Amino acid sequence: MGNKSGSEFGGIMIRTEKQLYFAGDIVQGNIYLHIIKQGFCGKEVKLTILGKEKTNWETGSGTRRRTHEGKNIFHQITVVAHTFEDDNLMVGSFIFPFKVHLSANLPGTFYYKDDVLASLTYKVIARVVSTSKSINDIKNKQVLILREPIKEIISSKQKRESSQIVSGCCIKRGTSSIEVKVEKNIYFPTEFLNFSYDIDNSNCKLDVDKVDSVLVNRLRLRSNSDSEHILEFQLNYQHHKGPQKGNKIQPIQKQDYQLQLINLKNPPQHLTPSIIGNCVNSIYYLKVQPHYEGCSCCSPRPTVKIPITVLAIPPKEYIQPLIQPENWNPQVFQPIIIQSNTQGQANALNKDLQQMSNPMKN
Repeated sequence: MGNKSGSEFGGIMIRTEKQLYFAGDIVQGNIYLHIIKQGFCGKEVKLTILGKEKTNWETGSGTRRRTHEGKNIFHQITVVAHTFEDDNLMVGSFIFPFKVHLSANLPGTFYYKDDVLASLTYKVIARVVSTSKSINDIKNKQVLILREPIKEIISSKQKRESSQIVSGCCIKRGTSSIEVKVEKNIYFPTEFLNFSYDIDNSNCKLDVDKVDSVLVNRLRLRSNSDSEHILEFQLNYQHHKGPQKGNKIQPIQKQDYQLQLINLKNPPQHLTPSIIGNCVNSIYYLKVQPHYEGCSCCSPRPTVKIPITVLAIPPKEYIQPLIQPENWNPQVFQPIIIQSNTQGQANALNKDLQQMSNPMKN
């Protein structure tokens, strides 16, 4: 680490055509280099594309309080955008265009902070590498916002569960079943999730006192020591009356229900998107569960959980404008083309996908 700032000799800026991209897109931009004073030792201009996850949470209290942290650079590409002939950088202005072909397997940008931290971010970084031990690199960075393309086919989902109902710890009360159907599986925040359910309680000797319908977000964090922390948020919910013992919901009694994709505790704040990363995983599902009269806690109740995907709302584009220096007459070089190579990262994500193929198992 040098003791003199590289910015004494000039500045470097990196700018992409836009800030928001989808995985699989081509990112185009320029590196702008403006050297105002001789004396900087270095001739390599480097471009880095960086994807990084962070997690942080605490467990215990007092002397047993422990902090868990996860840091994972899951995507990194560094290339030399240009090499000057002379190690003593000349005064002048230069533009280095670039094109980066993003991998289609990259997860989207994510940020959540409230007692715990879960983030997944992307940056593009430009630097002129200093060869002097007493002078720091000249560098600049820009945040990229990445979204995952829709990989699923928009379709309705349906699931059925049945259970043997037991009360008083050992008294069998028969069987009861529930079937739930959702209109589609992909949503934007604030949309309405339309669903219906059918309960067959004709072989059960207990009334269904109520039926809970809950929109749940399950956030799973992982640390570098492989510790895991799981949070489940009940975002929105409804309660309905269920059928009595020996009965089932008749066709004429069937209803359609709606749950808005909002957090009732903080409606103005949009829901975070679904994401599957190495350290950060966020999934959503609709949970529908009947509750029976008396004490039936000794047996599992028929409970249906249907996963849904929540997409991110695109942010407003804003990239800080560049202020052109005086006497700006840059030399423009040929663009460099970068093809992302994320085979290792893709394998890691595939492993996570296999582990999370049943997101309701824990």
